[in-house]
Amino acid sequence: MRDETDVATYPELQWDAQVRHGPSLHYEEQKFIELRKLRMSSQGEDALHRFLDLPPDEKVDPRDVPLIALGGSGGGYKVMYGFAGFISAAKKHGLWDCITWTAGVSGSCWTLAAYYTIARHDIQRLIDHYLTVASELAHPMSIHALNMVARSKRGVYFLIGPLVSKAQKSIIGLGIMDLYSTLTATYQLLSREPKGRLSRATFQWSKIWHRSGIEKGLEPMPLLAAVRRVPKYSFEPKTVSAKARDAARTPNTRQLDSAEGNDQTKPTVSVKRRVKKLFQYFEISPLEVGSLDLNRYVPTWSWGRTFVSGFSVDRRPEQSFSLLLGQCTSAPAGPLAECIKALLVTIPKNTIVARLVTIFNNLLQSKQFEGFWGNPIRAGHDPNPFYGLERPVGMREHTSEHSMYISRVAHQHQRLIHSSDKSVSDTTTSQSRSFPPWEAQGRTRLMDSGMANNLPNHILARPERGVDVFTSFDASSDIHTGAAVQRLHHFAADFDIELRDVTREFHNPQRNTALCSSHALEVESRYIDHYARVFHGTRQSGQDMYIIYCPLLPNALNPDFNPTTASFSTSTNLMWTPDQVKSVLTTAEANFSNYAIHTIKCVMRKVYEDKKAHRLA
Repeated sequence: MRDETDVATYPELQWDAQVRHGPSLHYEEQKFIELRKLRMSSQGEDALHRFLDLPPDEKVDPRDVPLIALGGSGGGYKVMYGFAGFISAAKKHGLWDCITWTAGVSGSCWTLAAYYTIARHDIQRLIDHYLTVASELAHPMSIHALNMVARSKRGVYFLIGPLVSKAQKSIIGLGIMDLYSTLTATYQLLSREPKGRLSRATFQWSKIWHRSGIEKGLEPMPLLAAVRRVPKYSFEPKTVSAKARDAARTPNTRQLDSAEGNDQTKPTVSVKRRVKKLFQYFEISPLEVGSLDLNRYVPTWSWGRTFVSGFSVDRRPEQSFSLLLGQCTSAPAGPLAECIKALLVTIPKNTIVARLVTIFNNLLQSKQFEGFWGNPIRAGHDPNPFYGLERPVGMREHTSEHSMYISRVAHQHQRLIHSSDKSVSDTTTSQSRSFPPWEAQGRTRLMDSGMANNLPNHILARPERGVDVFTSFDASSDIHTGAAVQRLHHFAADFDIELRDVTREFHNPQRNTALCSSHALEVESRYIDHYARVFHGTRQSGQDMYIIYCPLLPNALNPDFNPTTASFSTSTNLMWTPDQVKSVLTTAEANFSNYAIHTIKCVMRKVYEDKKAHRLA
């Protein structure tokens, strides 16, 4: 049966989609949060009570449950394996059952994608899969990998089908990163046991909401992070006069926020806000794809459809998850300046090469080269769901590249009224008029968010979510420098939050008395205070929030392995042996189990007790 008529597999073929305006959470996510809190409380599975080792007679009220988010950084296969190890330890010790959201950047997106699809939320099955794949010693873009996928059942369909569909049904052309997306995703998500096979269910990201039991609060809600460059003239016509006006003025923070859809008045704070944003953050959940910078969202199953002025104008099956996942992991398509930064951290300091690369990097970041991308490889295009017309459809001359669809838009609103409640708008037509105009660009390009910030805190920090504790696993290549912690402060500055290091109040790790090797003792002494650093901040609403920063550092159990300096442990290496995979897995697990868990418990207990005291006051 052709996908275009297979309503049983793709029920969205009967649905129209509408852009949802506003900062509020999707109603399904709001229900999920309450169910998840109930499950953690003494009225459910009592997960928080067990994890915090609370007194036997204490009952945990759902209103006192801390909202915990776990985020994984970018870092290629290194973080893909390391994040799996961190999740494994979190499940063994009961933290996973106390987490409400989990999010990833770049390589961590690969981990979450596999965990919620082929691993069926069984972390040991995922680890076994990784070890099996590593034993093949194949690069995901190699001929060997291509042959494995092509020879599997319906492998060619999953490899080429998404590309053909995108080329046939869309005004958007194909790029090299679209092929990269399907190659890497199909090879990674090809189940090896009992024999190689791929299934359509694996590539339907929106369907895991039901299939994984997330709708019942059984698993944390996954979020994948992506970014796009801030469209320079999205909200005004592309004319010489518009560009001249833009060049004649330097927009302040308030103007930039308004252009991005955040036109709420923000009180002045002492924190130094970054003046210019180069990227807008997008979150990709099983429910929606959208941006907190724009306050606009579309159903995940509708991403890839053509939209005009807030309404989808065609019906098609959900776009293959391989294409979306490829955009979230499209580090090869990043700007040249970001590639140079990644290169810099791998070059020994104070060498001639390092100095030359630094000079070149500084030149690229100067005003003269502002906006210069420099990389011939670009991430894939998709139709822009936030594209629209400046005037009512009937009054607009049909000059857009979307003109073939415009005649349908006038009738779309009536159809949506009687359509499935899967496409819900939380505003009325009159309310939506207060939002910025529709964008003038018919295409949009999502990219690896590591080029903006290598942790997914931006998408987790929507005020409506009210996250109390951000647990950040970081396997970036620069964790041994101050740049890694500086990213936390950049994130906080974007939300007008000032962070304060409070590690000493919570972090009191116990030394391993069984260590005999002097080298192991030296490694433990050097890093023992850095496995879980704690930062405190206060939101504009007055809510306290904590960040527990857990970098992938060496530990005494495997003192000869340094995840940052080992020759194979780089963000660009996509060929690992099983032993190398085990090194990263065991290091991440040991860091959590032996050093970080006590700190995490202390912070969570503090938040729990504060919430309880506030409720009883």
